[in-house]
Amino acid sequence: MRRFFIEKPGSNEKSVLLAGKELHHLKDVLRLKKGDKVIVFDGKGREFAGNIEIIGKDDALIAIEKQLEVVRESPIEIVLAQGIVKPEKMEMIIQKATELGVSRIIPFVASRVVSKPVTMRSANKIQRWQNIAIEAAKQCGRNVIPKIEELKTFSEVLRVGDKYGKIIPWEGVLTQSMGTRNNLKDVLKSKFIGCVVLIGPEGGFSDDEIAEAKRAGFLTVTLGPRILRAETAAISVAAIIQYELGDMGS
Repeated sequence: MRRFFIEKPGSNEKSVLLAGKELHHLKDVLRLKKGDKVIVFDGKGREFAGNIEIIGKDDALIAIEKQLEVVRESPIEIVLAQGIVKPEKMEMIIQKATELGVSRIIPFVASRVVSKPVTMRSANKIQRWQNIAIEAAKQCGRNVIPKIEELKTFSEVLRVGDKYGKIIPWEGVLTQSMGTRNNLKDVLKSKFIGCVVLIGPEGGFSDDEIAEAKRAGFLTVTLGPRILRAETAAISVAAIIQYELGDMGS
């Protein structure tokens, strides 16, 4: 069945209204009709099966048949702090991170960003990224939508998730002696209940930023002998954490 996001669910669980983009998708894109069965979810964990009762000009009324008891959220909270990258890469990271079960995505400004951070501060940009997360959640079956937070500075993002494991993939680890390298798989044996992952922009992190991150409790890790692009690193780390500590291996 097709899934739709209810942005503002009411207190009446016998019926809900779809409007805006969701109405357009239901009526004009999918061309669903009265009586068709659908699934609606509120982005906070609740999901319902229902059927289309009325399709109007400004909204559609969905009659709720039952609440669905589904568990699609990871047992580990993954917070992805992503240094700003080019727009198309940023959008892909948000889409794939949502599919992989990331809980929160925090964009931040690092010293080597390629895109101009000033253009990222608008509410419209954050809302666009949030919409991408909503669409990805609809597609992959999640009923909790990850929050896209406001743009932060590098120093601000270092204060996130003090009770969680903190890791920062860094290509500079490859130049360290074998005895001081931290392999991500070994680090995850600590069985964190949550994990903050710091991923750099296209230009990577500066030595000063790495030193500051270490002082804030972040552990530098290697992802192997090859240097990965920012978007590859973000997606790979989320998948590895889900496999080792989450629900990808179950």
